[in-house]
Amino acid sequence: MERELPEGFEDLLPFLDWARPTEGERNDKRWSSSLEESQVFYDTMLERSPAAFEYFGQRPLSEIDGADRTLLDMCLALAECSATIEMYGDPAPKYVFPISRFVPTHDAWPLAGKGAAA
Repeated sequence: MERELPEGFEDLLPFLDWARPTEGERNDKRWSSSLEESQVFYDTMLERSPAAFEYFGQRPLSEIDGADRTLLDMCLALAECSATIEMYGDPAPKYVFPISRFVPTHDAWPLAGKGAAA
């Protein structure tokens, strides 16, 4: 199944690989991307996020799935990527704990990509 984005967000299609369903996967993407890739994604999403937030403000979170979910995951990836751009200037900074040491417990939340919490 090919992933899609909601109507009006087709310009974000080149960034679909950033739309990962869990915090761990989004951080893997952040740490494996170059600074240049991260900067382009960050700049684009920072410009488009107000429209995305307005779009999501018109529907309950419990009804977000499919193309809407892909856009939500991209917005969450912006939050992850922002650390690279705004704080570290490096996708894999040497002076922080490796991201693999952080194990999010909230990735079991239904809207976090893995279904109902255990």
